[in-house]
Amino acid sequence: MSTELAKKPASLKELLGGELFREQVAMSLPAHLDETRFVRIAQTALSRVPKLGDCTQTSFFKCLLDLSAMGLEPDGRRAHLIPYGKECTLIIDYKGLVELVRRSGEVSDIHADVICENDDFSYQYGSNSHLTHKPALGGRGKAVGAYSFVSLKDGSESFEVMDVEEVERVRACSKAKNNGPWVTHWNEMAKKTVFRRHTKWLPMSVDLRERIEKDDDQYEFNAKPKQVRQTSLELPAMEPETEVEPEIDKSDETDLFESAIEGTGLVKELCDDLLKCRAASGVEKKRAEFMAKTSDPDVYDAIHVLCDERAKELG
Repeated sequence: MSTELAKKPASLKELLGGELFREQVAMSLPAHLDETRFVRIAQTALSRVPKLGDCTQTSFFKCLLDLSAMGLEPDGRRAHLIPYGKECTLIIDYKGLVELVRRSGEVSDIHADVICENDDFSYQYGSNSHLTHKPALGGRGKAVGAYSFVSLKDGSESFEVMDVEEVERVRACSKAKNNGPWVTHWNEMAKKTVFRRHTKWLPMSVDLRERIEKDDDQYEFNAKPKQVRQTSLELPAMEPETEVEPEIDKSDETDLFESAIEGTGLVKELCDDLLKCRAASGVEKKRAEFMAKTSDPDVYDAIHVLCDERAKELG
């Protein structure tokens, strides 16, 4: 079907609004999604990221049909349509992975978190396996690892733990290891990394398994990663809450995005512009503006996180 669409002498925008695509989406969407809404969100994604218009129609519509089959929308939160040159690539976000795993019907609870040096944390694999995490109520100190924990409906529990060195080895294989959220939001990337590894042991469909493995395309696992020196890491100190974020003094607006200042020039420019915004509508305009300036999926994630934080700050 995607090849047929690609042959039509029409733009991506025109094809998106056509009956042929709508019919194909309606055939593959699960019951909880509506084809009209799906098409509208796809059109929004195309408007928000103009570089998608340069992608081949075949690759663009293949990504959308893959998404519709999985029951996810290209909303920039659960899934991203990323232009790599002339090819459109589908990236499933951390939140999208969680949603898909929950849909298996066998999972009752999912939690991923960062472990800090002052937390009370213990775990053991094997016949007496257990995982206990009590975040410190004061300064939690620097991150020393991350974990993913899942409770299944049959009463069993499953978890995966990675220390900082393991997380950094994965980071070293990333195409964007020195910019974007690996620099601005290390904690979130650490949680995504350990959860993605954990999903390989969780019950799920063959299609979902293949989609998660497709996410490996973001990494150069066959290349020999450069050694990362532990002494060079400047991991953020943690706040006492379970949902950890880089330490921020919210009493001073100028410190709101302090953790992102060391990122790429694009991220720093976004930080400066967001601090000038005085309404949520201005934040959304900046989100669209900066999404159009990059094709890097990690930078996409950083843009969403920073804009979401600023929008929350503005109420």
